[in-house]
Amino acid sequence: MLLAAVFGWSCTLASDPVDQTPVDAAASVGESDAALEDRADAGELTALLTGSASAPQLGFGEPVDLSSAGPADWAHWGLEGDLGAFNHRSGVAQPISTFTQLGAASLLATNCCIETGFSWSEGTPAATASNAIGGVYVDTANASGDGFRFSVPAGTTRETIRIYTGNWCVRARLEATLSDGSAPPLVDTSFDVPTPVLQNSIYTIDVRAGSPDQTLLVDLTIDENHCIEGDVGELHLFAVVR
Repeated sequence: MLLAAVFGWSCTLASDPVDQTPVDAAASVGESDAALEDRADAGELTALLTGSASAPQLGFGEPVDLSSAGPADWAHWGLEGDLGAFNHRSGVAQPISTFTQLGAASLLATNCCIETGFSWSEGTPAATASNAIGGVYVDTANASGDGFRFSVPAGTTRETIRIYTGNWCVRARLEATLSDGSAPPLVDTSFDVPTPVLQNSIYTIDVRAGSPDQTLLVDLTIDENHCIEGDVGELHLFAVVR
């Protein structure tokens, strides 16, 4: 359990800060959104779905202002340790969805341990927050498969999605697929914490669908659980921005 983790583990900070630079940032440089849309309408623009996880470290390096980091939309779970708390940018026509739990693990909330948290304005149902360190997590002895599923709108304009996660003694698996099948699925299993310590990572995904009004479906699950006895494995979800 996470509470035992708080009093029982010693953490080692990674030497490198979390890299929040978009993947493949040089692509389409100098081309306006309108030009990209025109090329997509003409069938000249290929779909894009690439991404990676940042190196594991404790926390996210610095406070995250979701309103600035997610100009199109953002979502946050577990405000003040409330398992049912789901906050997102207000007034968004097609918002990031809340999660569906995958598997049969215990679903819990946390309100500790990342040191620097998330802030936002123009949110709903909580209009504002400052240094929110809450999140949700699955706590499980199962070997694999437990985790979260959520969706993010996707269209023919290239966007960067960032997913703020945490991990205790598991190897995480992120699989992202476009609803129109216009790009091969993205699968990443690089976020691996093989020992009983809490670490965090940011997944950065660059996406552009082959047609308008599509959905990016994201599964964040445990690929391998290294702690199936005692203080068992955990996979955490904090926030998503686009």
